[in-house]
Amino acid sequence: MAEKSNCPHLEPEKDKRISEGGATEPETTWNDIIDKANTQFNGSVLNPSTSGRSHTKRDEVWEARRRFNNLRRREKAKVSHKARVEAARVAQEALEASMSAEQWAEWREAQEAERVQRIAAEAAQAERLAAALATGGPGAGPDSALRIVIDCSFSPESPPKELRSLCKQIENSSAINKRYPRPACLTLTSWGEPLASAAAPCGAAGWRLVKLEEGPAEAFGPTAVVVLSPDAAEPLLDLDSERCVYVIGGIVDRTHRKGLTLKYAEARQVECRRLPIAEHAEQLGLGKGTRKCPVLNIDDVVKALIIFHDTRDWVRALDAAIPIRKRKPQTTSSSGPSVSPQGAGPGAGTVPEPEAE
Repeated sequence: MAEKSNCPHLEPEKDKRISEGGATEPETTWNDIIDKANTQFNGSVLNPSTSGRSHTKRDEVWEARRRFNNLRRREKAKVSHKARVEAARVAQEALEASMSAEQWAEWREAQEAERVQRIAAEAAQAERLAAALATGGPGAGPDSALRIVIDCSFSPESPPKELRSLCKQIENSSAINKRYPRPACLTLTSWGEPLASAAAPCGAAGWRLVKLEEGPAEAFGPTAVVVLSPDAAEPLLDLDSERCVYVIGGIVDRTHRKGLTLKYAEARQVECRRLPIAEHAEQLGLGKGTRKCPVLNIDDVVKALIIFHDTRDWVRALDAAIPIRKRKPQTTSSSGPSVSPQGAGPGAGTVPEPEAE
């Protein structure tokens, strides 16, 4: 289903163009663009003289698919929204027809009371989040909120698609924290280019978090920093929101770069801990063949820390944070050992298919 996009730079070429003789050229769609890019990519791979450009062609194909998928998702979302609105309208009309005038007035009054209550609850949650962000920054006192930091110093050399995946995980982390009854002070350190430019189209201006240009050690002091890494020897058994700042590496890639965040902590002479997954592997259902220290996405680690800070129960927190795919036994192929899917560091990961922005 074709529709004009609100984002002109994502639209395909004009459907028709008038040539000098007055004739119209054939319609060009995203499928045509993708097919053309695929043909060029395959030709560059088969032709040794152009094989050096294969990575560029592959990225062009990936980008074309991502844009086309974004347009298709937006179209599906619009259709789904219109269907829900229409269904709600029909249901309300049927309900009104089945009630007397007094019953309908009482029902409308109850609905209005629920709406007012919901608005009040949202306002109270917004106040709690604002208080957490205000009291959890550098130099916070004894009543500070839990301080969770995502350090973006790993991202400058990342390709564009990994930057978009990193932005998506940061956005998810902000959404999780914004909804939780006891929100943390979520902070981005080492914030700058090129991540800032990549994050702008993803709605970075609306993220409810703190952005700092300094690194964690410079902003909070090295004695307060605790880096989270799956390669750390010691587990994180408790949280100290008054003294410590818990740093998650802003890393997104497809394979586990072992020891990266551990070396990051050692270079800065700060504490390094891992989530206590191995200590609770049996309760979490991590049986034979599963990683006892799986690499989690950034938003999964944020969720685990927030839930534990509220419940003081690692099993409950980790059970909510560890995805199903991490609980399946890892297979070993004949070509070599398998790697854990998605990510490196304390939590990161991309998805092979293009993501919506």
